[in-house]
Amino acid sequence: MLPKNRKRALVLSGGGGRGAYHVGALRFLHEHEWFPDVVVGTSIGAVNGAALASGHSAQSLWALWRRLRTEHVQKPNLNPLKNHFLLDTAPLRETLMEDGWLDFGRINSAEARVHLRLTATEVDTGKLFVYGNSPDIFPSQTQIAPLTIDHIIASCSIPLIYPATKLDGHVFWDGATVSNTPLGAAIDAGAEDIVVVLMTPWGESQQTAVPLPENILQAASLALDWALLASFRADLKMFRRVNEYVKLKIQNARLQTMLAEVRQQIAQEGAAERYADLNQDGIPDVFEQDLRIIPDPVIFAPSQPIPAEQIVSYTLEGHERMYEMGYEDAKRAWSAAGRIVEGGQSS
Repeated sequence: MLPKNRKRALVLSGGGGRGAYHVGALRFLHEHEWFPDVVVGTSIGAVNGAALASGHSAQSLWALWRRLRTEHVQKPNLNPLKNHFLLDTAPLRETLMEDGWLDFGRINSAEARVHLRLTATEVDTGKLFVYGNSPDIFPSQTQIAPLTIDHIIASCSIPLIYPATKLDGHVFWDGATVSNTPLGAAIDAGAEDIVVVLMTPWGESQQTAVPLPENILQAASLALDWALLASFRADLKMFRRVNEYVKLKIQNARLQTMLAEVRQQIAQEGAAERYADLNQDGIPDVFEQDLRIIPDPVIFAPSQPIPAEQIVSYTLEGHERMYEMGYEDAKRAWSAAGRIVEGGQSS
């Protein structure tokens, strides 16, 4: 059933065959009784997010990933120069519809497990579209419509690698083309406790050191990782600026509180009622309307780049490696954020 509480949001980035990383992170969260109310998914994050909305748990989703192979996702395009893409995603469409990944009847009903948000990029304008199975709490541009397999495939349409997808009379590429981890969609939905799962190395105060590329494939992989990460950095920067603005408004409200106290002292009629502080936080309730400071998201991310070939490769060995990496990186980030890790702190 759609959660009434929307405090917790899970933002799942794109990354193709790296997607088992999400599932390892999800297993860690479930073990720590952290269950999302909102899931925002881009590309393979849209697939995993839709599976969660369909009722899957970390355990059942991992069972699906363990069976997933490259031929279940893509096949070679026999005429890439004419069609402008290298691989055909027709197998992915069939896999998602027939192998138990998705239940659109549930996704589009009050029985959906989470408030789901999917992203896709309009090819001719570069505009990011956000599609959802429920209205947002705050004003937004989210498109509320019955979600379909076309929405999922559109979000997965990596430019040049996979074909663009037609949807509602428009043509779309992968949402990661312009925003790999859209924080705004989670905030608009009403979330305050946000976990972001990246599949790109993340470092803020000091850039994570990675080995220099030694060949053209490694160079292309690193360039793609940094391009995807740039959109998240921009989102996080805006997120923090909004929080600073809210803090300034609260500081101003505190000054208004002092003024209210002075007015009470001179017995101004109605002052006590007007500037009442029923929640006893030091700020008159009249000044707190629509003010909220959201803590920084907890960010799960690998410490080193994941090889580029993992994006288009789906093997059991690769899935197991990503799954374990996602779990361990989640454990490390959870501890670094000051949260309790069951069974002891991460090293």
